[in-house]
Amino acid sequence: MIISCALSLSAGKAAPTWLLTVPTAEVLPKDQLNIGIMHLDLGISGNIEAGLHGLKYSISNPDGSKLAFGASLFSGLYPYAVYTNNYDFGRLSLGLTIFPYFIFAGLEKQLTPEISLLAELHNGAAVGVRNKLAKDWVLDFGAGFSAYSYKNLFFVDYANTDYYSFKFPANFSVFMVLALCYSFNIREEPLSSVKPGDKLNPADPVK
Repeated sequence: MIISCALSLSAGKAAPTWLLTVPTAEVLPKDQLNIGIMHLDLGISGNIEAGLHGLKYSISNPDGSKLAFGASLFSGLYPYAVYTNNYDFGRLSLGLTIFPYFIFAGLEKQLTPEISLLAELHNGAAVGVRNKLAKDWVLDFGAGFSAYSYKNLFFVDYANTDYYSFKFPANFSVFMVLALCYSFNIREEPLSSVKPGDKLNPADPVK
């Protein structure tokens, strides 16, 4: 069983750019920082994100969909491409990668203003819940199973050259994901705009 606990800081305006274990085509806004256990990502510009998850470059389309190309550090900087778009059944992400699986899909379905359902398919499956606990705080919890099919998808019996067959994986590993996210911008403007020489009235609110 693999338990991944992540505490991240990202801005309240920006949802996490990954689901449970797969990326979306979203990137963090410029100067948006995600920081925590096993998580350190920063929005470099409006379409580039870099950090412990790797590198991601996102292209926005006129219809609101996005296409991103990235390299995941957690899987050895193997490249991937992912397309994300809104549909009636939720926000769907479809992707291709070469490791540790080949095709993946992720769905985020808004159930209430605070709660979303997360679902993934890759070399297994996972489901979870994304809960907006308060302003700038997001809690993700999910579980699933996976089998690294790239290890034994194709089996060749060299003792019998006439025999070639596919051997699908039968051993699965269960995993859980727990992520608590708080978001902020590293270049927030000061709360007060008081200038030298201004007369302050204790009854006046701070500007």
